[in-house]
Amino acid sequence: MSRKVDDHITTATEERTEQDDMPVATLPTMTPNASPFLLKVQDVETLAQADGFSILRAHLSEHYTYELCDAHTPAHLENLERWLIVRDVLHALLVPVVELFDKACGVASAATHATKLEDLEYAFTGTARSAFVWLQCFLSSEKERDWCYTRVCPACVVDHSLDSEFSIRLLHAACLLSDVHYPFTIEGPTLPSFMFFLESLEHAIEEDELYGADFFELMQPKAVATRDGVEDLIHQCLELDVLLSQPTSPDPSSPESSVPASPVVGPLGGTPGMKVKRSKMARRQMRLQVEEEQWMEDMLRKCWDQLQPAVEAGLVPVPTRSLDAVLKAGPAVSVDEVIPG
Repeated sequence: MSRKVDDHITTATEERTEQDDMPVATLPTMTPNASPFLLKVQDVETLAQADGFSILRAHLSEHYTYELCDAHTPAHLENLERWLIVRDVLHALLVPVVELFDKACGVASAATHATKLEDLEYAFTGTARSAFVWLQCFLSSEKERDWCYTRVCPACVVDHSLDSEFSIRLLHAACLLSDVHYPFTIEGPTLPSFMFFLESLEHAIEEDELYGADFFELMQPKAVATRDGVEDLIHQCLELDVLLSQPTSPDPSSPESSVPASPVVGPLGGTPGMKVKRSKMARRQMRLQVEEEQWMEDMLRKCWDQLQPAVEAGLVPVPTRSLDAVLKAGPAVSVDEVIPG
């Protein structure tokens, strides 16, 4: 995924002086045996040539910790750079997914006016809803959010990548998403594709006693499904943004016409004033229904105009029902909205 580096990341960090105590996260010429992940020399060189990743590393060196926890000190202190580069790759992979989910939550809240978090999913359909629910479950844990934002000890962040099937699945899907180029990508410094990291992930899983050699292959279909769902979620968020930005046309017959209607679906339970945005076919059917009713009314009035002289002359019986009663004899039920189950 060609992605623009966050706007809040600036190149000011590149101007730091040599006297700073905080070590600068410079890319080494090679990264041997960064446990549990391995990076090839050519992969490190590719990262070093990516402007977006260099800016990201400068930002992380300025604002993120370089202190190892007691469990990883002093054994890994001399190999700190090996942990840092993998930590920075994880940050580049995971943070965009979290920010996408937070964006989706905001769009869903505006679209549904939901009062409960569990109702936000109704803003989306199909694979997008599945991906949204999966991310919602995973990111509801502060521990998992901290891991995605790489907020703790760099070595702990790297180790946590293999903590569960869910973390591996998200990391795998994030690698796949990094290789997708969308037409709406903003120009500017971008992060490179991290497809190469899948090989490092596969090797780490195979070497892990908990998972074994077959686990990576078994995980692939789930990761692909998550990737597809997230892609669909992105597109549905864009579509909702367009709909939300369009002015609504209030229904003058509704006492709640001053309340902006949701373009997708009202809260679960059908709160008054919240209507589903009608499709083109539904709007056309309603227009035809109005035209039909108008035609019937005109025809009945013409017939009455023709019969009225004969009725007044006593040549035909007086109608037992008024014209208004005839016009209102049809069903009075109309469907204004359909709330998807």
